[in-house]
Amino acid sequence: MAKITMDHVAVMVSDLEASLKFYRDILGLEVVSPEEHNGGPIDEMTRIDNVHMREYRLRPPGGVNGHSRSTEHGFTFDLIEWINPESPTGRSPIHHVPSAHFCFGVEDVPATYERLKAAGVEIVSPPVRFSGEGEWHVLFFYDPDGNLLELNEVGTGVQEPHDYSWSTV
Repeated sequence: MAKITMDHVAVMVSDLEASLKFYRDILGLEVVSPEEHNGGPIDEMTRIDNVHMREYRLRPPGGVNGHSRSTEHGFTFDLIEWINPESPTGRSPIHHVPSAHFCFGVEDVPATYERLKAAGVEIVSPPVRFSGEGEWHVLFFYDPDGNLLELNEVGTGVQEPHDYSWSTV
């Protein structure tokens, strides 16, 4: 099998500038580039006529856990607003399928929690400390469109690999 890598994650948003302020100004991601797609290959790729979308490509300033950041763009976190056709909106429950959450590493989950709370961010629960198969601190919260996000405190422990009786792997 050929080697596979991670290139980017794309999140659909209803207001690109409001989402940029959230991800850049509150969470601290850096803008790599603004992009705009208007017809042509994007129509072919999505199988939708007359697509028009704008996006910001962002990246975490600290790189990706376990990998130092290169001078290249590397992994990006892309915010996309569909201008045409307009995106439907609505939030599904936290356990809905399909859904996803995105996890960012931070140095201090409790301090970041206080900063997010002060900014009026919708938080699922206060920071939680996990232990058992390692130890880590986590926090779940929502972006302005209801995308579920997680913070994981970097350096609070190592998750230990282990087997479960139900696993077929």
